[in-house]
Amino acid sequence: MYSRYVDLEAMYAPTVYMHMQEDINEKMRSILIDWIVEVHFKFKLATPTLYLTCNIIDRYCMVEAVTRDKLQLVGVTALLVACKYEEIWPPEVRDCVYITDNTYTREQMLEMEMAMVRRLRYQLTVPTAWTFLARVLRVARATETQFQRACYYSERMLQEHDMLAFRPSLVAATATYLSRLVDIEDAHAWPPVLEEFCGLSVDMLMPCAHMMRSFLEAEPVTANHRHLVAAKRKFLQDKFLSVSIEELPQLPSPPATGAFS
Repeated sequence: MYSRYVDLEAMYAPTVYMHMQEDINEKMRSILIDWIVEVHFKFKLATPTLYLTCNIIDRYCMVEAVTRDKLQLVGVTALLVACKYEEIWPPEVRDCVYITDNTYTREQMLEMEMAMVRRLRYQLTVPTAWTFLARVLRVARATETQFQRACYYSERMLQEHDMLAFRPSLVAATATYLSRLVDIEDAHAWPPVLEEFCGLSVDMLMPCAHMMRSFLEAEPVTANHRHLVAAKRKFLQDKFLSVSIEELPQLPSPPATGAFS
C-alpha cells in the first residue's frame, strides 16, 4: 500500500509554482495557510482535511492564475471541498462564508467549488504528507512525544512554498527522522527498518532535513511584521505536549565540498 501511494504522489503532489503566478507570491500563500490552520483547528476538523486542503490549494494554483483578491476564496473553498471528502459532519457553506467575514458570497463560493473540482478533474483521492506520516510513525513505533513532534514539523511545513520541492513521502520521512533525532543519537535515529520501509537512506533525507530545520527555526513574518505562528501556537497546547517550544534537533554537518575536501 505504501509503495502504491508513492506511485500516486508522482501524479498528484504539487510542486513549486509561484514563478507561474503574476499577482500572488509565497508570502501571500504563507498567510493563507496560516489562516487555514487556525480555521481548521477552530472547527475541530480531522488532520487529513488540513493536508488535503493544502493539496487542493496548491494543485489549483498550479493550473490556474489566481488574483490576490480571490486567494482567500480559493483557500476557503478548498477547505470546503476537503471537508466534504474527509469529514462526517462537514461545515456548511454559510459557515465558510462567515469565517471570511462575509468577504465572499455563498454564490461565489459554490461557483468556485465547481470550477475547482472540474479543473482538478475531480481527483481528490490523493496521498499527502499525512498519508505517509501516519504510516511511518506507526512503523517507527513512535512515542507520543515523537508523534506530536513529527506532526508539528510536518504541519508547520505546509506554510512553506519551497517545501513543495520535496515529495510528501520525503517530507513525512524527514519529519519522523528529525523527531526521533531529538531523543536518539544520530546513528540510530533512522534505523534499517525505516530505511527499508520508506526506501530512503539518511543521506537522501539530508537536503529536506536541513531546509525543514531552517524553516522551523525561523518563523514566517508578514511585511507588516506579523508573525505567522498558527501551527506553533496550536502545538504549544498541553494536548500536543507543547512540542513547538522544544529545542530543535542538531543535524549532522553537511559533507565538505570542493577541491580540498
